[in-house]
Amino acid sequence: MLPVILSGGSGTRLWPLSTPQTPKQFLPLIDPHKTLIQQTVQRLTGLAFMSEPLVICNEKHLSLVQAQLSALNVGARPVMLEPVGKNTAPAIIAAALYAQEHEADGLLCVLASDHTIQDVPAFHAALSIARTAALSGNYALFGIVPTRAETGYGYIETARTKDASFHPVTAFKEKPDAQTAARYLAAGNYFWNSGMFVIPAQLLLTEIAQFNPAMLSLVTAAYKNAATDQATIRLEKASFEKIAGDSIDYAVMEKTRKAVVVPLNAGWSDVGSWDMVWELSAKDEQKNAVHAAKAFLKDSSGSFVYTQSGRPIALLGLQDCIVIESEQGLLIAHKHAVQDVKKAAESLL
Repeated sequence: MLPVILSGGSGTRLWPLSTPQTPKQFLPLIDPHKTLIQQTVQRLTGLAFMSEPLVICNEKHLSLVQAQLSALNVGARPVMLEPVGKNTAPAIIAAALYAQEHEADGLLCVLASDHTIQDVPAFHAALSIARTAALSGNYALFGIVPTRAETGYGYIETARTKDASFHPVTAFKEKPDAQTAARYLAAGNYFWNSGMFVIPAQLLLTEIAQFNPAMLSLVTAAYKNAATDQATIRLEKASFEKIAGDSIDYAVMEKTRKAVVVPLNAGWSDVGSWDMVWELSAKDEQKNAVHAAKAFLKDSSGSFVYTQSGRPIALLGLQDCIVIESEQGLLIAHKHAVQDVKKAAESLL
């Protein structure tokens, strides 16, 4: 199985620490010693059927990827470089073409570089189930067992089957309102769409030829005409720029009849906002999470403080606050307002 790690995000929802130049996957947000992309790579160790990862990123992040993989003694494969971002479908198709050349089973394990999973053994068990399902000719999607009526994720509806290991996909659902999310949670056959999956390369290429032959033709040209050396695969710009970008969900998953969900209950998070980072972080008795060389907190609780410069910081009489200081800017927000951080970043960058 070829792990394909997608590393194309801009990371503006975690501004000012995460920026387009250094997105969140390259930051030690949860583990002070490992970045999110390093954690993604490390949680694949111990699986005999897993090969070295193929990372797909933008040219401007190449040195970050190489440095962080090198720190883990990982880097046997070249890094695949997109000349421009075209959403997830073209990148995954390019990875499928690569897998056909370099992987005997032709299975792709597609992962985001900026997610976190707390229960790695549970993740490994789900990977084994997904591998079995994919070898049987299915797209095996990891559906997160919902723990709350979440409105920030898309959902996957599944058919109720006796087989508890994986379930046929019935429909994809956009991010719901609160009432709909509560109904999904109560129904028991809806899962959060994690964006992670195991897919057979040949099945993907066969079906994309039916669903979007123009995309397949352009990606194939960009891959065949790529500038390749020991360190990189630079997809050809002229062909790749012509692609009408699309997500893998819209391009394939919502059209195929071969998608199944493998339930995953392993402490997954997409680390998509500062309140999620707070939730995943170690906290003191007042539920404060502090990442600062020198900090003083008094009559404050439920807050997250992160300073990059090492400046002393004091938080007095404040509850449920997010305070992030970096060279790129200063963020002070209530936890309930963190969904607007992206808007702030886009207006300031």
